This record gives sequence, C-alpha cells and structure tokens, in this order.
Amino acid sequence: MKNKKSSYGARMPLAVTLIVAAFVSAFFISTYSNKGSNYWVLAKAVTPGHVINESDLITSHMNLGPSSNNYLSTSDQLIGLVATRTMVVGEFLSTTDLAASADVMATSAVPLSLRFADLASGVLEGDSVDIYWVFDSRNGEAVIDPILIMGGVTIITIDGSKNSLSEDVSITVAIEETQVLRVLSATTQGRLVVVRTHV
Repeated sequence: MKNKKSSYGARMPLAVTLIVAAFVSAFFISTYSNKGSNYWVLAKAVTPGHVINESDLITSHMNLGPSSNNYLSTSDQLIGLVATRTMVVGEFLSTTDLAASADVMATSAVPLSLRFADLASGVLEGDSVDIYWVFDSRNGEAVIDPILIMGGVTIITIDGSKNSLSEDVSITVAIEETQVLRVLSATTQGRLVVVRTHV
C-alpha cells in the first residue's frame, strides 16, 4: 500500500505540470490568433474611376504582420474615395488602390460596337484590354498599319449578343474623359479590334 501511495504522489506533480502546460499553450495560441486587425475587403469587383460606397465593402480580420501598414483597416474612411485600378472580389484594399476624386482623372463609360471576330475570345467584364484601329484597304488603297488607340482599357460590360448568331457585339469600356474623342474618332472609318492585355 505504501508503494502505491508513493507512486501516486510521484505522478501528481507531472500530471499537474502537463495540465498547466496545456492551459498555457492554449492561452498563447488564442492570444496569437487574436492578433491583427480588421481590414477592408472588396465585396464586388470595381473598375478605375468607381466611387466606393458601403455595399462595395466587407471586413476581414487578418494578421498581416509587417505589411499591415500597406493596407486599409476599418479605422480608415473609404466611402467616397475613387478606385485607381481594376480590383476583384475578396481583394484587400491597399493604400495605393484608392484616391480622392480630385486626384483621379475622371473616366467615362464609352459604348463600342465591334465585329464578333474583333473581340478577343475569353474577354470578361473587368478585364484590361488594348484597342487597335484597323483600316481595311480596298481597291488598291495604300496599306495602313494598325494603330494602338488606347492601352490598358477596362471592360465595364459585354453585351449578351456576343453569344448569339449576330456578327456584332457591343461592349462598354472605361476611358479617361480626355481620351473619349480619340476613341470615338477611330470609329468613323475602319474598325476597332480589342486585344486581351494578359493571356
């Protein structure tokens, strides 16, 4: 009996130590996981020139470590700021993604009608594209090389007729106001070809 009591007494400190260690490790794990801050995340895709409103944003708790200063936390007021680039759903907003409206070139939504074959396959809304002007020479006219009209243009919408039997497709693109006339002038003769920027 005496040996059993002695054995029990020897195990008690070890058991207590293990229990304490389990509580301490759980505390540290909990403390570490709760570090970080709440950051703004996009709830839907936006294009350059889009004015941020409440429905565009959700919050996410993350521990971004040393890079945390590069992102916008929920303590930052974003409503009314303007997107400076194309961004997708779930993207964390960095300090360079938004600007005051006075600091951003105003953009216009410009509709364009293209031949079905002149819109690159796989182009989606929100994609960045280049727009080229192509003149089809006829009756011995001099050959004119294609001209890049506008690069890095964002597609806002693509008309559903692209999937129909129609030979034409309508798209709307976001273009700086100062460049709208340049793009529309290119539609008076020749044709426009839309090329995907990244494949």
